[in-house]
Amino acid sequence: MSFEWPAYIDFPTDLLSIAGWTLTWAIAHALLHRLVIVPLSDQWFEVPTILSLQSSTKLLDPSPQAAAKAAPAAKAGLTQRKKPARAKTEEAVAVSAEELAAAVKSVNSTKKKFRNAAWKCFVYAVSSVVGFVVLFSDSWWKDPSEWMLDYPDPTTALMKIYYNVGFGNYMYQTLSLITHPNQTDFLAMCMHHVSTVAVITASYCFGFTRVGIVILLLHDCSDPIMEFAKCNLYLKKQKTADNLFTLFAIVFIATRNILFPYVIRCSHIYSILEDGTRMPRGYSFWGNFCLGCLWVLAALNFYWGFLIIKIAIKTVITGEVEGDIREADEDDD
Repeated sequence: MSFEWPAYIDFPTDLLSIAGWTLTWAIAHALLHRLVIVPLSDQWFEVPTILSLQSSTKLLDPSPQAAAKAAPAAKAGLTQRKKPARAKTEEAVAVSAEELAAAVKSVNSTKKKFRNAAWKCFVYAVSSVVGFVVLFSDSWWKDPSEWMLDYPDPTTALMKIYYNVGFGNYMYQTLSLITHPNQTDFLAMCMHHVSTVAVITASYCFGFTRVGIVILLLHDCSDPIMEFAKCNLYLKKQKTADNLFTLFAIVFIATRNILFPYVIRCSHIYSILEDGTRMPRGYSFWGNFCLGCLWVLAALNFYWGFLIIKIAIKTVITGEVEGDIREADEDDD
């Protein structure tokens, strides 16, 4: 028998909407980056100058420690010939220039990380707000047995908007990730984004939109906290960053390591038809495909949950949070 697409699907309008939202996120990123994020980062992260470096360098700063180191040499009456004043000045300037270059590179790297975190904080916050509005606009989410009631799931215009927002976001992130492979777990992130896009696509096309919305929101709501924590860390607001990272860890483990497996279990149970086959009828392969993608996401979430717990233990020992567990170790380009 031929498969009947759910009534809410409208080709090619839906494809155009997805492409439009992907482009919308790209344009929003460019505009927000240029008009807001870059000016703020330039204001908050002052690039060192030769004068500011000279005021703090040990070579040019006659500190008590430097004087203490020089005293034994003076007492010993060293006969070493003194360097000409010009040579000493040139050496000091050369060392200062080298230190300045390193300091400027460090500030620019932090500035770049801040800009990236600020953008992600904005996009995940917007997506989460839209998700909560959609979820609380109805009551079906309270009872998992209703998630697939009247399959294919009744899908409102508001639910379609959230799908477009989420799909466009992950499509744009996937394209950005592929063109900028600068994370230590690049492969894991690619698997996460590809699996997420596959789940969103399959759940929309095969009528599992209610459970799809629950899953999308569970994966969105912890990320704004993490990105905001990183922004505070880069701004050297350590206490605020520590508190936010703690909150992020709690939300992440609760949503992705506890609630998400529960959602998968419910999807297993309530997607079985009365004849023992899996939805959609006659095409159970696609139902199993969706569940397989969900378990891939769950495995990645448990991997990141392990890293979070590892960072938390280290934080208890050292007293400070390092930063994003997925952040690149190498220097930014």
